Amino acid sequence: MTDSEPGTRLGAHRSRLFGGWAFYLYASTAIVIGVLALVPLRNDDLRSAPPAVHSYDDALRLVALQQAADDSVAVREARSILLTHGSRASRAAILLHGVTNSPRQFRPFAERLYAEGYNVYVPRLPHHGERTGGAKNIERMTAEELRDLGDASVDIGLGLGDSVIVVGLSAGGTMAAWIAQQRDIERAVVIAPALELAAVPSALSQPLIGLAVRAPDVTRREAPDPDARDREPGWTTRGIAQMLRLGAAVRDASREHRPAAHSVVFLLNASDRTVKARPVLELAARWAARGTPVRVYEFPDSLRLAHDVIDPRERGSDTAAVYPVLDALVNRSAPPLWMHVVPVGKP
Repeated sequence: MTDSEPGTRLGAHRSRLFGGWAFYLYASTAIVIGVLALVPLRNDDLRSAPPAVHSYDDALRLVALQQAADDSVAVREARSILLTHGSRASRAAILLHGVTNSPRQFRPFAERLYAEGYNVYVPRLPHHGERTGGAKNIERMTAEELRDLGDASVDIGLGLGDSVIVVGLSAGGTMAAWIAQQRDIERAVVIAPALELAAVPSALSQPLIGLAVRAPDVTRREAPDPDARDREPGWTTRGIAQMLRLGAAVRDASREHRPAAHSVVFLLNASDRTVKARPVLELAARWAARGTPVRVYEFPDSLRLAHDVIDPRERGSDTAAVYPVLDALVNRSAPPLWMHVVPVGKP
């Protein structure tokens, strides 16, 4: 036996010891991740509360309370928008903006509808446009908050007009789809709803939502634009997961119940690389099979539109093409002939 043999044996023992600990550490981590990802989230409680009946004055008071709450935390440009003609109108429009944006995203289109006689309300999504914190604030957003905002906005809309039309983009589109499923409104125009992300395989979508909701948040901040203080560039895994969770609740409910909305229009974008079209088409087919009038249109790829087709500040925006289409869909008119009509198949 040489003098080095005891040291060699000790080194081998330590290697086995640390290797064993590493194995148990990795195995435990894998189990924890598996539990976080695979244990189903409860979405059956994401239903509408009994609708409140509001007068026009009640609606104004509730919007004033929301705007006061906005003013306490958000930049001025991110304040909820209310455009009214001084009394209850025949039609009210609720416009729901996308994640990391603000009501300002919809202001030009809101003014267009206002000029057509609508009373218009554009609420600020929870934790958006705040003066400090940036995209990290959206980590605190929950599906329950989005549900509550959707409910409250429709209640306000019922005070603003005899019939209510809801329009939403992306996260706002997911909210509009939830409202269409849950609330008795005249029409929902659902634009590129975030039901699944384009970059995530469908088989992994639900496990990753479960993981992101339960695991520590990961936030990516991007440099803010000093001319767009209401926007919060970046993303947060937990906030995105909560948005997708609301979409999962809509899809779950659609398997059992007919939507409450009188009619629904989906508006997709062939150039969209952010969200998937397939789950939207499946939802449209399921609703149509239950007897709800459903139409699906798609902006052609030749327009090269970004996911955010609404905000004129978006790079490559073409609101001269988009707004007339959206205006036609809100007003139950035929869109331009160059728009693609997507057949609604069987669920």
